[in-house]
Amino acid sequence: MELLVATLCDSALENQGKLNVNGAFDAIVAQSFPARFSFSLALRFCFTAADHGSHKFSILLVDDSETAPAQAKDESDMQVNMPDGAAAFSTQNLITPLQGTVAKAGVYHFDIRFDGRVLVRVPLRVLHQNEVSPPA
Repeated sequence: MELLVATLCDSALENQGKLNVNGAFDAIVAQSFPARFSFSLALRFCFTAADHGSHKFSILLVDDSETAPAQAKDESDMQVNMPDGAAAFSTQNLITPLQGTVAKAGVYHFDIRFDGRVLVRVPLRVLHQNEVSPPA
């Protein structure tokens, strides 16, 4: 299994197996804290016959101290259907809406976990409005 795309974005959609991503980013600006967020995470997996079966999948927000905020770890079952004799590989898109709260400005990341192993850490920088310079 390979993770081909992992990005935060304003929105994403799938059309005939194609992943369309709008507004990819890695930073948000908050007026005050705690700050709420709402955006999407676009993922594109590539599976082979070796990946056939049931797997555990989760997304966990972690701050720069490596501490997970007080959010439940949503682990789910992901079924990969790649029986013997199937095509050499198969891609699958996953678009996940993310909503939550961050307590402070700083660097965060979303751990994308597959069978307990971190596949990738998608970074998110949270800035306070005071840290952003107005355009000249």
